[in-house]
Amino acid sequence: MSNDTTAALHDPGGKVHLRLGDGVTGGATFSACGRYRHVLTRDWTPQGKQPRTIMFVGQNPSVASAEVSDPTCNKEVRFAKRWGYTGYVKTNILDWRATNPKDVPHDPSLACSPDNLPHVLTEAAQVDEILMAYGKLHKRYLDIVMRTVRALRETGKPLNCLKLNKDGSAQHPLYIRDDTQRISFPSFLNAPD
Repeated sequence: MSNDTTAALHDPGGKVHLRLGDGVTGGATFSACGRYRHVLTRDWTPQGKQPRTIMFVGQNPSVASAEVSDPTCNKEVRFAKRWGYTGYVKTNILDWRATNPKDVPHDPSLACSPDNLPHVLTEAAQVDEILMAYGKLHKRYLDIVMRTVRALRETGKPLNCLKLNKDGSAQHPLYIRDDTQRISFPSFLNAPD
């Protein structure tokens, strides 16, 4: 499903809803129950220009939908524009919608639907670059993180991040300076604390 009516079936708990920037069109794919957001898109490709798209892989979705954004997605779009991209795709390690990560189910099989990884890989096949930006996830989700990273590496697409946490995970972009340059995401990944 790809409309905000479906998204309204589940409240992710966020209060900050931001408008899309001028000239930006949005899209989103949600599960039928509205609890999961598989894909979020933003496009500002000028007419007649070849699109260049980057995919950010976050921790879990919040309130952003086709019609509204949130602080993390807004910041990621700013990074994408600064790097010369004309499109942005957001996928996540976990697809359960919750603004506060503490509200994500502890059961990995609930936190990440079986549909998530296929959506991530479908989008990855269509982008120019993948930027890992999922932050530090609890060790209960390590198998999901490892499976996702492994599958993304197998796409052969450039796999980058902005900074690394001490455990080797990709830092969440919200609190990283806007002028930070991306680096190659390392091939190793330690278990979270």
